Amino acid sequence: MVRALFMKDVRLVKKNLLIMLVMIIGMPVFLNWRLDAQIDVGAVPLLMIVNILGLILFGNICTEEEKYPGGEVILLCAPCSKKILVAVRYLIMTLFFLLCTAGYEAVCLIMNRDVLHVWQIMQALSVYILLMGIFIPVVYKVGVVKVQYLLSGTVVVVGFFSSMFTNSAFYNSMTDFLYRNQNMAVAGFGVFCIVFLLASYMISSKIYERKECV
Repeated sequence: MVRALFMKDVRLVKKNLLIMLVMIIGMPVFLNWRLDAQIDVGAVPLLMIVNILGLILFGNICTEEEKYPGGEVILLCAPCSKKILVAVRYLIMTLFFLLCTAGYEAVCLIMNRDVLHVWQIMQALSVYILLMGIFIPVVYKVGVVKVQYLLSGTVVVVGFFSSMFTNSAFYNSMTDFLYRNQNMAVAGFGVFCIVFLLASYMISSKIYERKECV
């Protein structure tokens, strides 16, 4: 059942799947080409890529799902727990983060750039989970149509502020602190990701369980 639900979401965005895969590789290539190799931007490029593409993918999946006639009713009447339906959505978005990270690291190796430390990947994951952990239950509650402009606006804001953030004194001081305390950073980001993800999942499950099969 989990595999069937996973493939359902893949089929919903199959017309944009090739474009998304090209962007997973193309964006790291472009950013590494534009950035000076001597400038340490840390996980900011990965943070931009996973959040921009992740929000676009999530919006596309939800939009296609709502466009399909009777799609939500079919899901609500599916012979499986509603918690599983919600968990699969979180699973897909988490796997997408791993795919983007693998693509980014592969490009860095090919272009002879430094790969990210674990704490830097966890830093990007924390921001990604923060955004997804907010948007997923909100979309379950009100539908993607009512928040589509907010999703689009967030994509623009993430791109703009990520580039501005790397030039700030706060970014440099925070990076120095995290670099000196890498184990603490990994543990802290890890705890945040687990706690926030579980809280978001529980909220989404409660919202989805209130929906009826009519």
